[in-house]
Amino acid sequence: MVEQLTQIPAPRAIDVVATPQRSYLLMTCVPGRPIGQLMNTMTDEQVEQVVTDLKGYISELRRIPRNISSEYSICNSQGGGFLDWRIPDSQREELRFRSEADFNKYLTDPFWEEIRTRAAKSHDIPHDIVFTHGDLNPRNILAENGRITGIVDWENAGWFPEYWEYTKMHYTVRSLQRWLVDIVDGVFSGYREELWVENMLSDLLGPF
Repeated sequence: MVEQLTQIPAPRAIDVVATPQRSYLLMTCVPGRPIGQLMNTMTDEQVEQVVTDLKGYISELRRIPRNISSEYSICNSQGGGFLDWRIPDSQREELRFRSEADFNKYLTDPFWEEIRTRAAKSHDIPHDIVFTHGDLNPRNILAENGRITGIVDWENAGWFPEYWEYTKMHYTVRSLQRWLVDIVDGVFSGYREELWVENMLSDLLGPF
């Protein structure tokens, strides 16, 4: 879908090889190095160019039409269960949700009333459901000479509330200021309440 509907520089599928034990996906190689290895040596102009590139690619993702017949609003690209490292159960069972309200209920069900009340600060705000990479971090964005050359690791992609891309960009990286301030906040505006709530919930729940 990304290959057909966007100009995002992502690996292209070539073939699938299956054995009785497992399957292997053969893909093209994309050039560049993870941006996390480059940020300390990038100029301000190169960082600005990365922000411009990333804004454009995320806009392309969000314009992908939802041409699936699934009754589930929040799901993977084909309407099935999604995989997300933020949500441990997604690694053990098929998770998908008919609405953002159902998704929010699932995220807050493990917690007591005070936490659910705090989460309502963002969960009571309706969001568009858009196609999302779901794991944009300094390891999964490749760059060369100050330009993005590849975006990899699409296993978490799917249909999620519009803030999910932003909050997930903070999920595994909370101390790399050039990433968080210069790049992530340069790409997105808003979603501060959503980030506060997501940080609270993920800190309380933990990754496993």
